[in-house]
Amino acid sequence: MNQEILRPIVVGAYAAIPSDQKNQEMFYDLLARHGKATALEIPFRDGFVDPIEWLARQMKRRFTRSVITLIPGTMKRVGASGVFGLASPDENARRAAMDYTRAARQCAEELNQLTGEESVEVIHVHSAPSMKADPAQLGRSLEMLLSEQPNSYEWPTRLVLEHCDAYDPTMKGEKRFLSLGDEIPVAASLGMGVTINWGRSAVEAQNSDRPLEHVRQLVSEGILEGLMFSGAGRESNGYGAPWADAHLPLTGDEPTSLMDETAVEQCLEAAGGACTYTGAKVQVPTGSSIQRRVDMIRNVTRLLES
Repeated sequence: MNQEILRPIVVGAYAAIPSDQKNQEMFYDLLARHGKATALEIPFRDGFVDPIEWLARQMKRRFTRSVITLIPGTMKRVGASGVFGLASPDENARRAAMDYTRAARQCAEELNQLTGEESVEVIHVHSAPSMKADPAQLGRSLEMLLSEQPNSYEWPTRLVLEHCDAYDPTMKGEKRFLSLGDEIPVAASLGMGVTINWGRSAVEAQNSDRPLEHVRQLVSEGILEGLMFSGAGRESNGYGAPWADAHLPLTGDEPTSLMDETAVEQCLEAAGGACTYTGAKVQVPTGSSIQRRVDMIRNVTRLLES
């Protein structure tokens, strides 16, 4: 079995999931059977969005080596305080972000224990806060968190730095964290990998060429960890404003999206065998059937198999 088959295909299902629990269960079942998904990207706010026992039932023997993303809770806290984050120059806010990461690590272990398998392998962390992030403080936070990796955990998780759009005073931006150029030395010095989200890199430059540039940059540095595919576009659409971090589908499903099959394939080719997982996170039109939701995800995930 080659590396491509072994590599998880991660789906940020929460961007496309129905609102009621019965349909959510049907959605997860169809996603596992026909969506070409082997892992999930799970949002973490003040904890898991769903009761952990229910989530464990949806994941067991279906989705393993999944990713917890801290971006929902991070942005909630950045919005409330303006200084929350692992890269914060405010010491109390930086320590709060470290505690938040520790809480996610503990929840990952609890989920793994409930399923009896490695349901979660990775936790995505970020270089918040917006506009004020300091690379030196990010390094301090990550060094401490990496040194605390619990030896008692049966399935210990790995911290991976997910790049979001960098702060540029000439653009409105979305997350406005550190630049990839600032993140790379920190990650490299600590032996950490960095993951690229196609849409967030495109939003950063308001240019669809930036994701491929970022992939090539990380490959050259030897620290590309993962590739997540969400679309972005320069025009308003049913999902959001121009250059919003709105997880647009492929161009074939949303004409304003700049993420077409060629863009996905170019990034995969540039990555080669460097990344340990690939994935997709796309929104769907309101009121879509379960089948349509899974089909739109599959339109991306089928490209990730080869």
